[in-house]
Amino acid sequence: MAARRTATRAALAGLAVGVALGAAGRRRGRERSEAALGGHCGRPVTVTVDDGVQLAVDIEEAGSPEFAVVFAHGWTMNRHCWHFQREAFKGRGTLVFYDQRGHGGSAAGAPDACTIDRLGDDLAAVIERAVPEGLPVVLVGHSMGGMTIMAFAERHPGLLASRVAGVALLSTSSGRLRESTFGLPGPVGRLAPVVTPIVFDRLRARAELIDRSVALRTRTNLPVTRYVAFGPGARRDHVRFVTEMVATTPTEVMVGFFNDFLVHDKSGALAALGSLETLVMVGARDRLTPKVHSHRIAEAVPGARLQIVPAAGHMIGLERPEVVNAALSGLFDRALRRAGGRQDER
Repeated sequence: MAARRTATRAALAGLAVGVALGAAGRRRGRERSEAALGGHCGRPVTVTVDDGVQLAVDIEEAGSPEFAVVFAHGWTMNRHCWHFQREAFKGRGTLVFYDQRGHGGSAAGAPDACTIDRLGDDLAAVIERAVPEGLPVVLVGHSMGGMTIMAFAERHPGLLASRVAGVALLSTSSGRLRESTFGLPGPVGRLAPVVTPIVFDRLRARAELIDRSVALRTRTNLPVTRYVAFGPGARRDHVRFVTEMVATTPTEVMVGFFNDFLVHDKSGALAALGSLETLVMVGARDRLTPKVHSHRIAEAVPGARLQIVPAAGHMIGLERPEVVNAALSGLFDRALRRAGGRQDER
C-alpha cells in the first residue's frame, strides 16, 4: 500500500512538474515557429487597467465592421493561440486579441491579483478602451478565458447588457475544478485532487529555480502538454506551439491562477448569459475541463447551444479549427440578428 501511494504521488508530481517546468523561460527558436503558427499581429494597443497593469492588445481592423469580437485565451496561453480563428475571420469584423495578465506580453501585477474576478475586470477595461463604441460585441473565451467571461458577466452586468450580443464558452468550467482528475485512472485519479495542489504550492516556492531550468523544461513539457491538452491524433507542431506558449508563463502566475481555479464558482453568473446568444463547445476527450462542465453550463444558460467535438481534447481551436470556426460563424450571425432586433426595439 505504501509503495502504491508513493508511486501515485510520483505520477502526480511528474504531471504537475511537467506543466510547471513549461514556465521555465523562452524557448530558443520561438521566432521560427511563429512564422507558421502565431505570427499574425494587428494594430498594437496597450490597455492600462485600474491597478496599473498594462495589457498587450492587438486589433485586426475591418473595412466596415458590423460587430467586434474579443478573444480571451486560457491558462498559460497567450493571444497567439487564436491563430486559426484570426485567419478565418480577418476582415469580417473588428477582432480584438489580448494577453491576460501575467501571460504573453502583459504585465502580471501583484501576486494576489491572479484571480478570475480580476480577469473579469480586465476584460471590461479591454471592451471599454479597445472596442469602438456602437459595435455589438461577441466574447469568445477558451478555458480560463471562458471563466473570465463569467466573471465579467457577474461583476459588470451593465456593460454586458449594453455592449455584448453573444458569447462563446470553449473548453471551460463554471466551477468544481477542485475535483479534477486530469483524466488519470484509478487510484491515481482519486488522489489527484488532494495531491496536485500540494505539489503546485511546492513548485511555487521554487519558482525562481524552475523558471531558469530550460533544459529540464524542454525534456518534460512536450509529453505532458500532449497528454493534458490534446486528444488523439494531435499534430506535433501544434503540441510544440502550445508548449512554447506555456514556457513564457512564469511559475508564480501559473500557480496563482491554478489555486484560484480551486475556489472558482461562477454558476450563479450563468443565468445572465440567457439574454445573449450563447455557444458552449468542448472536446469529447478534454482532460482539463471535461464535457460534464460544459453540460452544466449549457443547462444553466437559457437557450445555450451545446456542441461536443468528437475525439478532440482541450485545445479545440487548434485541433479542430474548421469545426470551431463554423460554430463561431453561426454564433456571429445570430448575435448580429439579435443586436439588430435590440436596435429596432429602441
